[in-house]
Amino acid sequence: MNNLIKLVFVLVIFPSTIIAQASKENYAYHIDLLHLSNDEVKVSFTPPKNNLKQGKFIIPKLVPGFYQAMNFGQYVSNLVATDKKGKKIPVERLDQNSWMVHDLKHVNKISYQVADGWDSLEKDTHGAKSAGSTFSKDSVFVINYNSLVGYFEEMKDIPYQINITKNKDFYASSALDYKQKDKNTDVVWAKDYRQLVDSPVLYCVPDTTWLKIGHTEVLVSFYNKKERHYSKKIALEIENILKNQQAYLGGSLPVNKYAFLIYYEPSNESGFMGDGLEHSQSTVCLYRSGNMKFLPNALNRVASHEFFHIITPLNIHSGEIQHYDFLHPSLSKHLWLYEGMTEYATIHMPIKQKMIGLEDFEKTLEEKIKGMKEFDNKLSFTEISKNAMERQDQYMNFYQKGPLLGMCLDIRLRELSGGKMGTQDLMLQLMKKYGEGKYFNDDDLFDEITKMTFPEIHTFFRDFIEGTQPVPLKEYLGKVGFTYDETTGKVSLSSNLNAKQLALRKAWIDQ
Repeated sequence: MNNLIKLVFVLVIFPSTIIAQASKENYAYHIDLLHLSNDEVKVSFTPPKNNLKQGKFIIPKLVPGFYQAMNFGQYVSNLVATDKKGKKIPVERLDQNSWMVHDLKHVNKISYQVADGWDSLEKDTHGAKSAGSTFSKDSVFVINYNSLVGYFEEMKDIPYQINITKNKDFYASSALDYKQKDKNTDVVWAKDYRQLVDSPVLYCVPDTTWLKIGHTEVLVSFYNKKERHYSKKIALEIENILKNQQAYLGGSLPVNKYAFLIYYEPSNESGFMGDGLEHSQSTVCLYRSGNMKFLPNALNRVASHEFFHIITPLNIHSGEIQHYDFLHPSLSKHLWLYEGMTEYATIHMPIKQKMIGLEDFEKTLEEKIKGMKEFDNKLSFTEISKNAMERQDQYMNFYQKGPLLGMCLDIRLRELSGGKMGTQDLMLQLMKKYGEGKYFNDDDLFDEITKMTFPEIHTFFRDFIEGTQPVPLKEYLGKVGFTYDETTGKVSLSSNLNAKQLALRKAWIDQ
């Protein structure tokens, strides 16, 4: 993470291919990856059948998890609408990300061109590359559909059929199932626009490895222009993480398929830079460095955090995510849950599963504490979340203060339950209550969790997440037999633990 990785969360619902294939009431797209012109991809589509006099066509201004305008419409040019006879129908560009298409009911085809959103991974980049797309005709395509495909505001929640013309040797790595129509054509279906945007694809000569974790199929796909057959090495590193996550989550993973899409670009510079885009059932990781020695360790941490997002927001999310507006989004106030609790699980799982020792765990906590102090910690976490677009300067604190709040919530739950319940149990209960396709009301979540747990938990939310009281690190770490020095930021195991502390610590990290 540090100054490198931005993590994005999006809700995904797997498609019903039968509906998409059988119905003509869908968006029928064609994307040509074979015949590029000036590094631009040709895109065309037939709108769903309609009787509209006009329609507002939208390419996203931003996507979930990024809280500043990315304006993907800036890469779109020469948008033209025609009827069945090829006659042009008037189109008016309203702004950078939307067009008004007149006489929409008679439109047979809309075509346009899309420019490459990034040419290479540069350290001085001012925007995340992983949310965009890149096109290299003879080597690789990293595609996020939010930069190539749009929707009509008047026709939302409609299936998509995407036909892709591509190099015959290229393979589509994605959480979606791509079918080969012929040697140069793939076809894929999505239930709606949200699912399509949440399912990036890596097109290149395949270097892939499949893992089976319980009932979950995991695809690891790797691209490097020079290095081949590297996905197996990465997969072996990731496999250990995922098996421990499976145990941490009670023995089962609530997802059938997951894809790690990894792009690597060599550089003469020392160190490395990275950019990550997290999705509900896939992750895009972009890296640039002088060598690949760092990759397995770097991916371990990313893989763990990203995979935990299968709990939230895939299975636990608010209406703001379920009904995300790609042009004018209303944000949820629960980033403490989506990112803070996900990062807490990421640092708690290794000690709980005996992957690391106490000393490493203490160092991790100290790093989070140090990171938290770089932000304004007198601000309400729910307020920052709700206004994340205006408070980008505070956003990364969800990965620093967020997991520390998660730790305190975990300890408090275990204290109130006599060690029988923690945040692991809470997340599984929330997942059962809401689950895929359901959502909670943003303003009701704290009350719902209180009903599921203890009255005192509402006070915790009021004081430390909605409120601005400091994280009670000294008090709560003391409950589990650790000493926290507020002056130095050091965390260490107490020398003399009483029976209550021993029992609570055992429930928290030893069992």
